Amino acid sequence: MPKKTIYWLCGVVVLLALGFYGYSKWTEAREKVSLWTLVPDNAVFVVETNNAPRFLDHLRQTDLWATVSQMPYVLRLDDQLTQLDSLSTGRSPLRNFLTNKNVLVSMHVMGRTEYDLVYYVPVSTVAQHRYIRTLVENMSKSGLYRQEMREYQGFQITDIIHQNDNDNLSYFSYHNNLVISPSPVLVEEIIRKINRGQLESPAKDYKNTNYLSQPDVYANVFINYQHVPDLLGVFLKKDLLADVNLLSSLCRNSMLQLKLDNNRLFMNGFSRPETVEGSLYSRIQGHEAKKFSLKEVLPERAAIVLHLGLNQMNTLRKEPGKPEGSFLDSLSGSFSGELGLCYLEAYDTKTSPEKILFAQTANPGVTQQMLNRLQPGQTAGTVEKHGQHTIRLLTAKELPQQLFGDLFKGFEQTYYTTLQNYILFTDDVATMRALLSEVEEGKVWSKSAALEPLLNQSQQADNIGLFINTSHAWNLLLRSMSPEQQVSLLRNSAIIKKFNYFSLQFGASDNQYYTSFLLRHQEESRVKTVLANQGIRQEETFDFNSRLISTPFLTRFVVDNSSEIVVQDSALVLYGVGADRGRRNWSDTLNSRIMGPVLQLPYGQDKRLKYFFATANSLHCIDKNGTEEENFPFILGDSIRLQRLTVFDYDKTGDYRLAADDNLGNLFILDMQGNLQSGWNPMRLDGRLAAPPQHVKVNGRNVIMVALENGFIYAFGTQGEPYPGFPINLNGSLRSGLFPKLGISFRRSLFTTVTQGGEIITFDLTGEVTRREQLLRPSRSSTFKMIPEEGGKSFIIARSDPGRVALFGQDGKLLLDRRFVTSSAKEVQYFHFGGDRKLYVIWETGPRKAYLFDVQAQPLGNDPINTSYPVTVRYNEVQNQYIIFSTYNKLLQKTVVQGR
Repeated sequence: MPKKTIYWLCGVVVLLALGFYGYSKWTEAREKVSLWTLVPDNAVFVVETNNAPRFLDHLRQTDLWATVSQMPYVLRLDDQLTQLDSLSTGRSPLRNFLTNKNVLVSMHVMGRTEYDLVYYVPVSTVAQHRYIRTLVENMSKSGLYRQEMREYQGFQITDIIHQNDNDNLSYFSYHNNLVISPSPVLVEEIIRKINRGQLESPAKDYKNTNYLSQPDVYANVFINYQHVPDLLGVFLKKDLLADVNLLSSLCRNSMLQLKLDNNRLFMNGFSRPETVEGSLYSRIQGHEAKKFSLKEVLPERAAIVLHLGLNQMNTLRKEPGKPEGSFLDSLSGSFSGELGLCYLEAYDTKTSPEKILFAQTANPGVTQQMLNRLQPGQTAGTVEKHGQHTIRLLTAKELPQQLFGDLFKGFEQTYYTTLQNYILFTDDVATMRALLSEVEEGKVWSKSAALEPLLNQSQQADNIGLFINTSHAWNLLLRSMSPEQQVSLLRNSAIIKKFNYFSLQFGASDNQYYTSFLLRHQEESRVKTVLANQGIRQEETFDFNSRLISTPFLTRFVVDNSSEIVVQDSALVLYGVGADRGRRNWSDTLNSRIMGPVLQLPYGQDKRLKYFFATANSLHCIDKNGTEEENFPFILGDSIRLQRLTVFDYDKTGDYRLAADDNLGNLFILDMQGNLQSGWNPMRLDGRLAAPPQHVKVNGRNVIMVALENGFIYAFGTQGEPYPGFPINLNGSLRSGLFPKLGISFRRSLFTTVTQGGEIITFDLTGEVTRREQLLRPSRSSTFKMIPEEGGKSFIIARSDPGRVALFGQDGKLLLDRRFVTSSAKEVQYFHFGGDRKLYVIWETGPRKAYLFDVQAQPLGNDPINTSYPVTVRYNEVQNQYIIFSTYNKLLQKTVVQGR
């Protein structure tokens, strides 16, 4: 055969081989690969969207965007995307590239303190390939980035590195799909998965589930609960991870649809249970979802609530079968329905939060009898009455943990009582008393206008539910965060707090769980923002014929339960005025000026609210018509000049004691028939009281605390008998009351006060001073006073100098420092309505002006409010508005101030 023919044959063979090789590579590249199969199995979250620009457009139109756009991650991402668009050809921006394109994003935990993302982007057309090639070339030419290429297990990885901050972006191509990540480690892990030939989706359980076909769904969201504890471990302290692991073991994974509304982001779908032995699911398998009736007794100031719906609660116990534990197992089995662990708002990060456990029972009487068997007999301090409720102390350590498992540890001792069909457990009797009072007053979730949207949009029944009020839970979140993450949390506090409610719920449905996540953002209004920032206020005035001579007192009109303001004029007429419409509900002509506050308490045969107050020498009780109740007024003597009236209800049964102190240091206590009580007719003290007397109950014993202006502190029993260790001399003058922190015993019950010289002093009920701390005192003329908020849950400290006022928190942190034009006396008021809803009011007595400041110490309103006396404040949580009531000359003023 001629050589020429041989050469031609060889050439044809080579061309065929090259063609076959090229064709095989082309067909391989054209082969469709599901992006889900590239995702590593250790992904915590995987998000799939088919039109990212559409989602972004909708997001920009919602209240959420104003907050989301300020997040550091979003700001950085926005800068990077803008820069990428500037480096592309300009004719095909990134937005066009992503439109109508299915894109995946997965999140992975990289270690104890790190996590990162992977992006999976299909590149399906020649134009899209050209766009990517041009973009990468222009990035290299810009001088801002350098490009490095390397081989890894048969794949070419391109690393793009920013020249200034060394930020890295690695990517490779597989079957016309780009895999991109800031983490080279994750990119290499995906390549290893490809080479192993194990291209299986971590969401294989949901291969037939796709919510993206629905018009109002923006993403499929896959959650792998096996790795959720790893992610939360990046943020939380290690001692919380055992609880996280247990709760995460309810389900193996979820596939949810993501939807977006004006001020909420919510995800709904189904979850597959975790069937391994020892999981939470293995304990509650077969239990039906329970209606969330707990909202009827949950207090408004609840911060975090864990809700469980169970057929029988002894299934939660780890070892229910031990013979010696059979009684506890039976006791635990008497509970069924709802189990709720509620953490209340904490006012600092140093103290343990108050907590309440609600356990529903079908027969409260039987369960109560079984609980009483744990501690037969009664000793002093183990039983006390609180209204219609009996609170008992059980000294069995960690009883809730023994009954319901490790999720409910942390009860050193246990107080319990019955409320409706729930048994309530607390580790602090003061927490129990406060809760019962709040429920009686209707301060519960079901009656909160602010919580109504959350409750309406949440599942009405569930097996596991987690509810978080971000504003109330802030200090708890800080306390639970690892030290490395606390700084980041504080830096982004303004952003995080705007997402004010979060709920996560799982409800049994056939062999899976219907699952819902709800994240609510506080409602934004551009009009309200302008009102707050520009200090614009709404004002109404109500005219009187005579000059008003009292502070406005906020009460309730019994007839229709509407808000009401009580004031007195110079003709000594006391008025009840509707707070909203200014109508006069009632009036009563008195013989002298009222001294101290007007209190409102249920009293009389009808148990309706009555008005209690003191005048110069008398104690009064009037009804809704301004008519004195039978036997009233009680006249204590013509020469007496009372300072105020205080009402004690030792057992919350309505059997009141009226305590009145005068300007000579005499303290009278009377019953509701006007009889002076033994030891109090009067109690003659050697100085005027610095603040109203206070009643506390510790270990079942009633204690009346009295602080005098000369620095002496007294502790009396109900018959006026002094307790051992008292009186104590603080060696400093006082103008402040006492801030109590009650414990299980006298030794562990602490009281804090501040002397006029600026010394913070804490002592216990045995009379021992446990702490003294001197605050900075700039000059000898500086005076200090402790200012508690109305609910008595927290306080601030005010330092006054001529023409200047500084406010400090309980931890000594400076909150506010302001100079004033005049050197007249200043009076400080402090209002706290939960979370960051704090209002500081500084009233100048000379010019008769009140200045308002928010939690950031920023003025609310351009001008002060004219007022002759301290103000009264009501808060509208739904509108985030402070309603200020003040009296000035003949005017009762109502000023609406928009909060920020």
